[in-house]
Amino acid sequence: RNTKDTRDTLHHTSYTTMSSSSYKEPSPILKRLFLPPKDPSLSLSPDQQWLILCTEPSLPSISLLAQPEEKLAGLRFDASLLTPSRMDYGTSLTVQHLGTGRKYPLELPAGSEGVRYIRFHPSRPMFVLSSKVKDEAVLDLYRCDFVNEDYWEMQRVDLGERRMNFVNGCAYQFTSDGDSLLVKVVPDGWSRSPPKEPVSTGPAVQCVEKGARKAPGRTYQDLLKVVPD
Repeated sequence: RNTKDTRDTLHHTSYTTMSSSSYKEPSPILKRLFLPPKDPSLSLSPDQQWLILCTEPSLPSISLLAQPEEKLAGLRFDASLLTPSRMDYGTSLTVQHLGTGRKYPLELPAGSEGVRYIRFHPSRPMFVLSSKVKDEAVLDLYRCDFVNEDYWEMQRVDLGERRMNFVNGCAYQFTSDGDSLLVKVVPDGWSRSPPKEPVSTGPAVQCVEKGARKAPGRTYQDLLKVVPD
């Protein structure tokens, strides 16, 4: 009987290492087929004379989906920006006059990643918006005015060191007469990062009253449990 020691047999296996660790892009044909352009979002002025077309990405980016989010009392938000979590921004703006059909392409502010939260003035050709600063957790407020027949002017509104709070919706609104713009900001001295959860100093004790009966209980997510919440 012939036997062969498997220890004397060497098996050589070749492995192919990916030369690049980045994600691969599909071909242009597949992009047109499976990633059609998203319809622009529309904002109509109160007098129905002006329309803003805002182009947004067809799908959120991987970096956007990977951003951390806070979960508190049923809300999902970005603690650094104080906005709903994983929110996309418009990458181009076009203002159209509905009476004449003329379109006015607007350039985004320098260093802007995109814009969001467009709000029209109640009676004048003017609107405000927020611009996300590229690679920074900063949202700037801008005012856009119709200067003449050929030009829309965009100017930054200086809020100092104060940050706008978009967790529960848009942080600004014009008054009904249009004389003022109300802006919801974070109190001075408020930390930019969420407070650390306190370390437990003992067990969680649950008291059951005498005569209580077993019953199903509702499950509530992300309740306010401790003082930092």
